[in-house]
Amino acid sequence: MTIVTNSRDRILRRFGGLPLIGRALLMIVIMLAFAITTPNFTSPQNLYALLQSFALLGLVTLGLSLTMIAGEFDLSVGSMVAVGGLITLKTGESSVLVGVGCAVAFGALVGLINSVIFTWLRISSLVVTVGTMMALAGMAFWIADGRVVSTDNFDSGAFLDDPFLAMMSVRSAITFLAFLLAFAIMRYTRVGRDIIATGSKRHVATASGARLGVSLVVVFCLSGVCAALAGSLLSLSLATASAQMGANITLQAASAAIIGGVALAGGIGGPIGVMVGVFILCVLNNGLSLLGSNASGILFTNGLVLLTVVLLDGRLARELAVTYRAARARRHQHSSIGPAA
Repeated sequence: MTIVTNSRDRILRRFGGLPLIGRALLMIVIMLAFAITTPNFTSPQNLYALLQSFALLGLVTLGLSLTMIAGEFDLSVGSMVAVGGLITLKTGESSVLVGVGCAVAFGALVGLINSVIFTWLRISSLVVTVGTMMALAGMAFWIADGRVVSTDNFDSGAFLDDPFLAMMSVRSAITFLAFLLAFAIMRYTRVGRDIIATGSKRHVATASGARLGVSLVVVFCLSGVCAALAGSLLSLSLATASAQMGANITLQAASAAIIGGVALAGGIGGPIGVMVGVFILCVLNNGLSLLGSNASGILFTNGLVLLTVVLLDGRLARELAVTYRAARARRHQHSSIGPAA
């Protein structure tokens, strides 16, 4: 019995523990509520639209959440979405793959520069990425030259957005694959363990041999790559790009990461929880839109959900953990007494 119990505990911890289960239940409750109150919510067309919004927000949130887990923050992801989209259309006239490659390479380069600057100067990543955000915003307006950049290549957008399995698209599949790769990195590699250690207690992590510099370079490069790729795929999907694209996505991504269990102090969180947090926001926004709510109402509701999760997270997690351990102790005691009786 003890072996089975320990095995359950390991599986539970591997997938995020009781807090993640609570978030998954919250997502299910929200989905059921909209399914009951909104007839079209469960239609294949609406579920496809839901996954399309997940494709954009999910990629940006994944990259941002990795920097947060490492105890830092990348404020430049919103501007990177716009620049990534513009670079893709400007350089990908002859080949879409070249355009996407240029955007992703630029995102990695900016992430590398961010990490090197704040690590070398020993200043807050917030200060550095505020400057990067402003520089990228100016660069986006310079590339666009005050206009909306468009392309005649509609085949790429059709390829990325054509539905399969009724609800999926290539864009949403890419985002799911990115979360799967991030989970594998965080769970099974030394880099992933170093990232968590970097966000926990850096002095202890340094003493234990964790590679802090490498971890920070990796997370900021991945953040830049994810944001640039999100903007690149979106621009191909829409066949247009502008300097305003992704203007409000940083706030949404940070909210989704926190709802998904990532701590602002660092060291806590993971890709599975982040994916659940993104789904909670996407489902909420989609359902409220179907009910006719305007942008201010959706933003207000997002804030309430974020505030509720933050306030309840610590206490709720502790109470669930105590309840779970008590129930496990009672089962163990019952199994030990039973055979003897």
